[in-house]
Amino acid sequence: MSEQRSTSSLCHQLFYKEALQLAEDGSISCRVLRTELLECLGDTDFLAKLHCVRQACQLILSERTTRTFLVDTGKKILSSIIVKAQKNPKRFEEVFEEMISFLEHTEHWENTEVELATRGVKHLNFYDIVLDFILMDSFEDLENPPVSIQNVVNNRWLNSSFKETAVASSCWSVLKQKRQHMKVPDGFIAHFYAVCEQISPALAWGFLGPKSSLHDFCCLFKDQVLSFLKDMFDLDKVRYGTVESLAEDMLHLLHRRSALLLSYLGADCPRNAQAHPVVPPNSRVPESSDVVELY
Repeated sequence: MSEQRSTSSLCHQLFYKEALQLAEDGSISCRVLRTELLECLGDTDFLAKLHCVRQACQLILSERTTRTFLVDTGKKILSSIIVKAQKNPKRFEEVFEEMISFLEHTEHWENTEVELATRGVKHLNFYDIVLDFILMDSFEDLENPPVSIQNVVNNRWLNSSFKETAVASSCWSVLKQKRQHMKVPDGFIAHFYAVCEQISPALAWGFLGPKSSLHDFCCLFKDQVLSFLKDMFDLDKVRYGTVESLAEDMLHLLHRRSALLLSYLGADCPRNAQAHPVVPPNSRVPESSDVVELY
């Protein structure tokens, strides 16, 4: 019986064991080690699982229905965050669709690969681009906002409206500086920054602002992303026997976490016609220097 359990366990993790050998040989690289965050046993364990996850991501996204599901779900969740911030999501949805349309044209992939490589992203898949480069980096940035913004948010003498505007101004200022360093003015990064200009202020205010339905949902969104990642890198939560079994379990987790977020939002969120539009980044809003001086 013990031998049967051992054989079953070996088959359950065969894909992982093969990757573990590659990791021990130093054949697997990554931009950022997420060992502690994802509660892996060590860097080698993380890299071995990452190698498996990357291949599973490729298999998952080879299905058009899954790609459509991810795009539609992502747009709906992010649009809902903007609505909860009492802003109009129309412009966000426009630039989001433009970015997706850009990525659907294969002639853009080579330049996109070069652009991302300059930022340390050398593997083009759902984990490395969306989960790691976009989401995890964003969460880390929001955990350590600029001191000037921390001072404004924590100043009880300033009203909430000014604080929210100051946070938005800081987001746009950072993005403006990043745009100046773009080598491709109309590439993927340019489209990505256009999306960030619309969603970043709402996300930042959701995490840094006062207790509200926006704050609660932003925290839930982050918790679900982290839980999804931890489950993906847990041998007890997903099957690392083959790339097919891992892909199947990852897709199941993805649907489950997405369903939880969408159920929290309820039925299709009514779009508030009176919601304020997101202020264009070239409009006059308080600059960082204004914020520091006021403080």
